[in-house]
Amino acid sequence: MRIAIFSDLHIGFGKGTQRSEEAFGQAKQAFELALMEKADLILLAGDLFNEAVPSQEAWLDMFRLFSLVKEAKGKQRKLLYSKGAEKKGFLFDSIPVVSIAGTHEFRSRDFRNALEVLQEAGCLVYLHAAKAFFELGGETVAVHGLSGVPEKKALDALRLWGPKPESGAVNILLLHQSIKEFLPFDDDMIASIALADLPAGFDLIVDGHLHWASEQKLGEKRLLVAGSTVVTQMKRLEAEKEKGIFVFDSAKKGLSFVPLPNQRRFVFEKLEFKSAALERIKEAVEEKLSSIASKNPGMPLVKLKLKGTLAKGLGEADVDLSAVKKRFSEKMLLFIDPDFEQADFRHRLEQLREEQLGKKSVSAMGFELLEKNLAETDFRDAFDVKRVFDLLAEGNIDKVVEILSEPKKAAANP
Repeated sequence: MRIAIFSDLHIGFGKGTQRSEEAFGQAKQAFELALMEKADLILLAGDLFNEAVPSQEAWLDMFRLFSLVKEAKGKQRKLLYSKGAEKKGFLFDSIPVVSIAGTHEFRSRDFRNALEVLQEAGCLVYLHAAKAFFELGGETVAVHGLSGVPEKKALDALRLWGPKPESGAVNILLLHQSIKEFLPFDDDMIASIALADLPAGFDLIVDGHLHWASEQKLGEKRLLVAGSTVVTQMKRLEAEKEKGIFVFDSAKKGLSFVPLPNQRRFVFEKLEFKSAALERIKEAVEEKLSSIASKNPGMPLVKLKLKGTLAKGLGEADVDLSAVKKRFSEKMLLFIDPDFEQADFRHRLEQLREEQLGKKSVSAMGFELLEKNLAETDFRDAFDVKRVFDLLAEGNIDKVVEILSEPKKAAANP
């Protein structure tokens, strides 16, 4: 069986910018590649949308993507879904699609998430602490999936669910979480799952969330970080890895990478300075950007990171590169990140931590702030913080009061 695997489409990303069509365009190529590779099954590892509550435009783009799959008519195929005692079947007139939700789609239990809507529309089978079985040509593939949850709760959720491989089947596990060994900070708010925590016995473990593709063999465990189909975080590793899809041959256990044929080139460069004057910085930046433009025609995405120290009396606010950006605006989509050393070391550490977390929405930052503050009070672990935050965001004060008045805290639920 040929199984196409990709992740992190982030449909809706870049709304109102020059990159507004990029997420859809590159996701479309991913689906087209899956069809060209004659995939029997498509697996998606979360963050199909960029927002928990997608815009109408994002929904339209998503349904356009799934119309590509639905138009690939073939023999009717059935997927069996299993979660605890619940069992049901799903029929597909084309290639079945199985997906977990990512952290961008996560909503508390009082609200439906976007993947539940896609399942009701017949686009895919949505897994959260559940599994799906697909049979073809005498072979059975069991797909186990745990959707993305807040990082602090991820390890607890994985242990509580406790996935185990099915005998006589090819077993694939889908996750959407950070992995401690891939990040520079040992902080449960950023990642609570380590490589050693990944369950044994699976033929392939697929993790979304991290945007650079990577395959790791850890003894008998085989981990595929599927990467994203679009650059959103602009990390250095994304500049070193092409965007594309993976195709897994379930009989041979072979894994191949197929790059997107048309993807925006991403260039990440770093310039180091020591006690640099403003003119020296401008000259170095212009020289570097000229070199990038000559080697990368066609409006590449460029991130230029400036590191080191400034001349005495200068601060980051004095480094105005707006004129330089304007001169290169027709040759590249440019982002300059001045990251000069600060006198306050603790402040600098906090900056590094925030960079690792990547760009967050106001809602995500608000939730993390609430969670951090509660951790320092007697209310720590007294209630489901995400649930209360979502209800407050929707203005459902009465329900929040009811939850906070309960004598017992709610039991953990993956």
